[in-house]
Amino acid sequence: MDSAVSAWLLKKQGYRVTGVILKIWEEGPSESEKGWGERTCCHVPMVEYLCEKIIGIPYAVVNAQLNFKADVVDAFKASYRLGETPNPCTSCNQKVKLPLLREWAEKQGISKVATGHYTSWRMSDDFRVSGLAMAKDMAKDQSYFLSRTQGISPHNTLFPIGEMTKSDVKELAKSAGFPVEGLLENQEVCFVSEKKMTDFLRETDSGEAPAPWTVQTIAGETLGSVPNAIGLTRGQRRGLTVAGGRRLYVHTISLPEKKIWLSEKSDLFEDSFSIRDPMGPLFNGLWSEAKKVYVRFRSTMAPVACFPVTNDLLRFSLEVASDGIVEGQIAAFYDKENILIGSGVLTRRGESSENHVD
Repeated sequence: MDSAVSAWLLKKQGYRVTGVILKIWEEGPSESEKGWGERTCCHVPMVEYLCEKIIGIPYAVVNAQLNFKADVVDAFKASYRLGETPNPCTSCNQKVKLPLLREWAEKQGISKVATGHYTSWRMSDDFRVSGLAMAKDMAKDQSYFLSRTQGISPHNTLFPIGEMTKSDVKELAKSAGFPVEGLLENQEVCFVSEKKMTDFLRETDSGEAPAPWTVQTIAGETLGSVPNAIGLTRGQRRGLTVAGGRRLYVHTISLPEKKIWLSEKSDLFEDSFSIRDPMGPLFNGLWSEAKKVYVRFRSTMAPVACFPVTNDLLRFSLEVASDGIVEGQIAAFYDKENILIGSGVLTRRGESSENHVD
């Protein structure tokens, strides 16, 4: 719906628009028989109908299956096997969706790419750079998921619905004759449901029976074992088969030791964090002690003020402690006006699991 309404708006504004869908997955028989809104990805029949019958524009299908498998799916599995919790939507925007769209557009002599992301370009007064602003509809904001995407600018990438709310887009779609009830949203990872995450991550394991993982609390209380912890993430409670008769959460996972430490919710809060692979203008000499920056660890999280504790800008202190510091996720940095100015990948490396056991 978001991409279709974006195309419809651009056509109304006088642009010559071509619809493009990246085919990232080979649909099996069961998937192709589902309704539009029930499919997990690659809605080619939907795109054909919307472009030809509703919007009145040409469309193209770009095969991105190899790129998606290597840069998103395989990287997703590899990250979990390192004890991280990856963000596949961010990786997809960074390495597949936007780069392939720009590449295809350039070959066609098309100067701009537009998407249905909820974000918009604004100038940061503090840092004097153009960045992606948080959306008006904070529940749908996608500046976070674009925080690792390089090479985009107001000159080559447009976000037509960036300053609209989801309800605004839905009403516009209805008035334009879109089949709104058939355009349902998939809130899970597009290539695997959360319920099947562990099974999906085991697909490339050897045929050997996995050794059980020991489960204990950070205070040293042994709670038992689980068959496999690949796919669990810090802060998770659902899916644990041992809980010690009380509400406990995943605190730390050690792959080499095949151990999981659980804790109370309050033990997940931390007042500092580290990052690797920094990118963006914040890390290109724009930092100043006089300018406060704010960070988010999730797309729906309210920004929290932070400041560096090292000169290399790889470790930060938080003004308010957070339970969202999960290795492999993204730390997106914003200025005081909620404009994106940089990002990094959260890391807990160098922190021994022994630090969590009394």
